[in-house]
Amino acid sequence: MNSKSKLWPAAVGVTAVSALAIGLVAAPAANAAPTDVISIGSGQIIDGTVLAIPNFAGLAANGAATAQQIGTPPSGPVVIENTTPLDLSAVFGVVNVGAGNIPLLQNNGIIQVGAVSQYGKAVNDGSSEAFSGTVSGAPGLVTLPGGLPSNGDPAIPAARVNVGTASILGGADLVNVNLQITTLAAAAKKDQGAAPQGAYALAGVSAEVGGTVVGGVAGTISAAINTANAVLTPLGVTVENPVAGGTIAITEADLLAVAGVADLNSLPAGTDLISFLPQAVANKLTSVVSTTLASATAAVNNLGPIAQIVAGPALAVLTTALNGVTSAVATTVVAPLSTALTALVSAKVNVQETAPSGAFTQRALQVAIAGGSIATVNLANATVGPNLDAAAIPLVNADTMAITGGVALLALLSWLFVRSRRRTAVAAV
Repeated sequence: MNSKSKLWPAAVGVTAVSALAIGLVAAPAANAAPTDVISIGSGQIIDGTVLAIPNFAGLAANGAATAQQIGTPPSGPVVIENTTPLDLSAVFGVVNVGAGNIPLLQNNGIIQVGAVSQYGKAVNDGSSEAFSGTVSGAPGLVTLPGGLPSNGDPAIPAARVNVGTASILGGADLVNVNLQITTLAAAAKKDQGAAPQGAYALAGVSAEVGGTVVGGVAGTISAAINTANAVLTPLGVTVENPVAGGTIAITEADLLAVAGVADLNSLPAGTDLISFLPQAVANKLTSVVSTTLASATAAVNNLGPIAQIVAGPALAVLTTALNGVTSAVATTVVAPLSTALTALVSAKVNVQETAPSGAFTQRALQVAIAGGSIATVNLANATVGPNLDAAAIPLVNADTMAITGGVALLALLSWLFVRSRRRTAVAAV
């Protein structure tokens, strides 16, 4: 074989390797663009929609604690965090709603928040976390940094919802509710390559229920007790009136009894806390009436024989009247309260949403005023994503990759050229 024929395989090899190397340098490093969001985590105490303020959601987003990694490949810190608390007055200003034109947020508004915090975390590997709410009640899904700042009124619970039919819908005040929540929190997390997760925490819930529906039943009870006391008090027995204030106090235990769960964090997604109130009020009325009659009966039985003869008829009349009230609570309390409350307000717990973009949001409580036609306010929200998958995050940028590839290509060509010259020299000898 002559020297030209011996050089031919080397030339073919150089040409093939060169083409391959050029192709590799020219190929894109990944699917992502330099301005893509790698990961995002956003904690947001308040979100939602308000009829009177079309840009409410945008204003709310401005007040969120949002952390995001932007740019591929990542060029900033490995972890970016945001702990900025929400300043309600600065973000929303004054928002009035309803027939009574009353404030929606803070300052004696329908919805008030206590000392709560926000947190967002974005990592350059495409993972993120978010939290908002009561720090002491944060779900274990996420790990919060120490010393998170808070905003809101520390003198009130984490959240308070105070609303009535007269101020919102106009007309008679059929029902008014003061719902208080001591602990309210939401957390969300998305690990690289995994589905997003959400968790919420709700505790210390109580409510005061009033209005003409409850007031009417309370009035009947009060009248019966007053009539009995006109006879019993001079005998040394006074029946205490458990509904003298015209309202019914509902505890968390009362709500759990109706819901049939051990704690409020065991409720199915989207459960409406307000839906438990009508039966809880009926149960409470039945309970306090039973306790009142038992106490009155015991007190009368402790009287002397002559006093018992006088007190007996009054106690019997009272017993008949109060038992009549409790036997009718299904129609006098449960049905009208259910109708009035459905039109007035709902408070859904554990609301989870996934946006078309892929962003996942965990909400602790979603409050809808007038079925959402006036406002829907989400309290304690945590959003993660959309995040990039690992395959779409380049480890080095395209320019660096091109230069490195070019240097490698030149080195390869030089080596092949020298190798071919040496073979030519050997063949000539």
